[in-house]
Amino acid sequence: MLRRIHITNFILIDQLELHLNGGLTTMSGETGAGKSILLGALEAGLGGRIAAKKVLKNPEEKAVVELEIALNASFKPAFEALDLDFEDVSTFRRELLPNGKSRFFVNDTPAKASDVVQLATEFIDINSQSDTGLLHRRHQQLELIDTFGVALEERAGYQRAFKHWQQLRVEWDQLQQQGATEDVGYLEFLLAELLDKNIVAGEEEMIESELKEHKNSGALKEQLFALRTQLQEEGGAFDQFYLLEQRLEKLADLHSSYESHGAFLSEAIDQLRSLDRRVEQDLSNLEDGVDLDALQARKSELKSLMAKHRVLTTVELIDKCTELQQKVDSLQNRQSRLETLEVEIAEAKSTLEALGESLQAQRLEASAKIEQQMPGFLERVDLPKARLELRWEKTAPTALGTYSPVFSFSANPGQALMPLTKVASGGEQSRVMLALKAVLGQYATLSTQIFDEIDTGISGGTAEKVGLLLSELSQKQQIIAITHLPQVAAKGAQHWLVYKDQGEDQTTSHVRTLSADERIDEIARMLSGEQITESAKKQAKELLFS
Repeated sequence: MLRRIHITNFILIDQLELHLNGGLTTMSGETGAGKSILLGALEAGLGGRIAAKKVLKNPEEKAVVELEIALNASFKPAFEALDLDFEDVSTFRRELLPNGKSRFFVNDTPAKASDVVQLATEFIDINSQSDTGLLHRRHQQLELIDTFGVALEERAGYQRAFKHWQQLRVEWDQLQQQGATEDVGYLEFLLAELLDKNIVAGEEEMIESELKEHKNSGALKEQLFALRTQLQEEGGAFDQFYLLEQRLEKLADLHSSYESHGAFLSEAIDQLRSLDRRVEQDLSNLEDGVDLDALQARKSELKSLMAKHRVLTTVELIDKCTELQQKVDSLQNRQSRLETLEVEIAEAKSTLEALGESLQAQRLEASAKIEQQMPGFLERVDLPKARLELRWEKTAPTALGTYSPVFSFSANPGQALMPLTKVASGGEQSRVMLALKAVLGQYATLSTQIFDEIDTGISGGTAEKVGLLLSELSQKQQIIAITHLPQVAAKGAQHWLVYKDQGEDQTTSHVRTLSADERIDEIARMLSGEQITESAKKQAKELLFS
């Protein structure tokens, strides 16, 4: 259930912090006070579409909607399937930025809007006359119908069979498309070309290094000759060091302290000999020569292949070769696999249809239980003569089953049953939906229901009945009801008042929880208008405490 709502910089709201209890929370306020703004913020926080720039009270700052929701462990798999962390009290946050963009976070992990919507529909349902939720969402209808006795194991078996059938069809479609768009002869040519070139991983770097090394080979050769001459010519470095060595030996014979210097000089001569050998080897390599033209040609060849296959390295060229090999193998075996798939798809569909019929048999039993209970609940929302039947239409297999539910409605005796969404008025749809929620909500796991003025168009005794039914529903689910009717508002365990302050240059909406005395005044206002009379207060107390 919703535990906390935090909103900043949203339309007329500067900052709002609300803490919620279980049971029924009613919300009232004058027209235009900001009830729809609060609802809009909730919908935005749950992934609803909204123009970010248009809702910023201060256009230079971001708006934030943060919802803290207590969940039971049954929701954990839904979070994990979307690679999101699950917490017993999870936080959903949406930030609406001045540049028109928005971002979502679930337990401080960035999330996609579609993932937030998918999760939110599992535990919160917002209902209004303009969007009657349950009446238009087939997935939610079937979820609730299934709580009346459909075996979860059997439904899971059907869903596994549907997934398998879908995977086979996707593979068949891909093979068909592959055959239509790709020329196996051309792919074979590309593969043979790459294989013929004997490409080595990292080859382009080695060629580049070798080319760089030999780029100035003439100047290098000249300097090596000069260095070798300086080392070996008469009177050169070696001769000088040998003379020094002889003199130090004579000095050491005369004075022992010079012996250590002689050792250092011997080391230096060894280093000179090593340098001389390196120069001789490098000159020999240069004499052997490197075919720079061949290196340049290979470099150009590799660059041309990389450009042709739109890659940047020889490693990626080798990967492309492997990919081509797999495509060629697949295309060469395509026809055989297509024929096998056609048989497997037919068998999978047959199995799926059988499981769908078995699942539907259980749903028919569940719908009979629902129809049996509906008349009593329709009467409780002041539709005593109305009839509601749950009919089923055969459909192509979907992840939900092979039949689709259709709620058929008749408001008056003698009137033919027709699809509810086509024949019921707004007020009737709202009350029928409430009756449905009361029936189906007996076993549902949905934790929070928000009703946005679904009591519009009713009054008196009907309003009293609707209030009582909402109160009853709230024993098993958290209910938030936005209402203009005192009979409904009085049934809340918690009552919010939405109001606004108007200054010279700005208007701000606020929401606060009413105390017991404040509730009497608010319900009296709802009964009598701005001029609150004693009789209205008396009637308000009767509604609250009866």
